[in-house]
Amino acid sequence: MIYRSEDIYKKIKNGPDIHSEEEFFSLLKAETNPITEEMLLPAFSELRLALGQNFKLDHICFLFGNGCSKYAGSKPTTDFNIEDAVDRDKLDQIRNVVDRISGKTMEEQLNALLTVQEFYHIIDDDKEETVKTIIGSIKAYLLKSYVNSVKYRELYFHEAMVMKLRSFGCLGKVNLYTPNYDLALEYVLDKLGIEYANGFTGFVNRKFDPKSLEISKTTKLIKIHGSVNWMFDEVDKVIKEMQPHFSSDGTVEVEDVDRVLIYPTAQKLYQTYNAPYSELMRNMLDGFESQRNVIIVLGYRYADEHINEILFKAVSNPNNIFYFFDYGDGSCDFIRRMIALSENTQNIHILLGKFLGNFETFVKYMLPANAERTDEEKIFELLNKVMEKRAEEAHAE
Repeated sequence: MIYRSEDIYKKIKNGPDIHSEEEFFSLLKAETNPITEEMLLPAFSELRLALGQNFKLDHICFLFGNGCSKYAGSKPTTDFNIEDAVDRDKLDQIRNVVDRISGKTMEEQLNALLTVQEFYHIIDDDKEETVKTIIGSIKAYLLKSYVNSVKYRELYFHEAMVMKLRSFGCLGKVNLYTPNYDLALEYVLDKLGIEYANGFTGFVNRKFDPKSLEISKTTKLIKIHGSVNWMFDEVDKVIKEMQPHFSSDGTVEVEDVDRVLIYPTAQKLYQTYNAPYSELMRNMLDGFESQRNVIIVLGYRYADEHINEILFKAVSNPNNIFYFFDYGDGSCDFIRRMIALSENTQNIHILLGKFLGNFETFVKYMLPANAERTDEEKIFELLNKVMEKRAEEAHAE
């Protein structure tokens, strides 16, 4: 089943006549928006009811991409400029290379630099160390300016999402998968006092132990590309989870160490074959291929082939039900293939566009909650706080 914005605005009762998606968006963004929350909620009732029924399956699996943290300050790397990330003196030493790769994506630039580094290594050129330093500077800049830009005190929609899941009484069978490095999910789970398993055991020294994920009966948080607070202990030869510190402005501060992360380079596919990523990816594949799951993919660009391959394999399990959210128009290869498959099956749902593919829309209107639980009032308070904050910011502009 494919859903677009018109499937929602055509169901709005007692509202304005809307003739196009552009008109719908302009009304939603208007200072005096004629489309109220009370109008929109009923328009999502069918989707919300279906999702609530799907939550009765064995597991509720979420795959969250970077788009889910964007509202709280996480930034995509589309505006990356190598001149901002690296000292000019270093860049001038390989200026001919820098000028040729400038303007390309961060991943393309890192791939090119890795190739150049290998070339200088082969010919025993002193510039190998320069390129290595530049690559290290880019990786540090990625964490500082993009990943660690999340404002953890403003994770209102993450908090509302977890509270809705708790009020629905299903947290024990929720699996949260993400390639994100940030600590948004950890922060919110800790804030709400919710126990979760993330593959680490211990208290003073938290060491990676994938077996803990298999035996845990609590919410699972599985970070398939690593995390900003994971590091490799050279002494004990184990992966450890560090305790993060948060600054006064609500951003995270972590020690300057070599982190256990899969950076955006062509090497990421091969890295997934090594520990700890291989264990985490296998956990996700085993979970998707076994039992009956509802699998919700949100805020993800479908750009990682190793993740897409797992999703393709999961589709072969007829007991799974899928909700693929796409912030775009469905033109990416993965979504086009899912659209083709959805024509012959009832268990694939695709939601397209900037409105339906938005994490905030999902939390506010689609995600079911049990109104009899006390969390419901807190959820509305959180969402109202967001609306008030945004109204103040708009008025200030």
